[in-house]
Amino acid sequence: MSARRITVFAATGQQGTAIVHALLASGFAIRAVTRNPDSEKSLSLKKAGAEIFKGDLQDRSTIEPAVAGAYGVFLNTDYWGLLQSLHDEALAEAEEIAQGKAVADACVRAGVKHVVYSTLLPAK
Repeated sequence: MSARRITVFAATGQQGTAIVHALLASGFAIRAVTRNPDSEKSLSLKKAGAEIFKGDLQDRSTIEPAVAGAYGVFLNTDYWGLLQSLHDEALAEAEEIAQGKAVADACVRAGVKHVVYSTLLPAK
């Protein structure tokens, strides 16, 4: 398989880490987006072959550069983290939707071919 780049948001979380390892094993080039590129988890992903990219869905300025040049994107939003920081369910849900839209819009502008979006909202 060609080394097409896949950007993985929340790459150091449980789901993101599993996705990064599975895609690396399948021959994809991975851009692992994390808030803390110096964390033990980030360094482990780097050692496995991922490109580590400092980014945060709450910092919209990091989204465009994260998806630039990507063939595909795996987006995992963090409702529980938003709820913990915002202390309001409605605000957390609205922010999670806004994050998803911001990434989707950036993907359209960047010409990304495939997007997988993982969120808790549809579970409700």
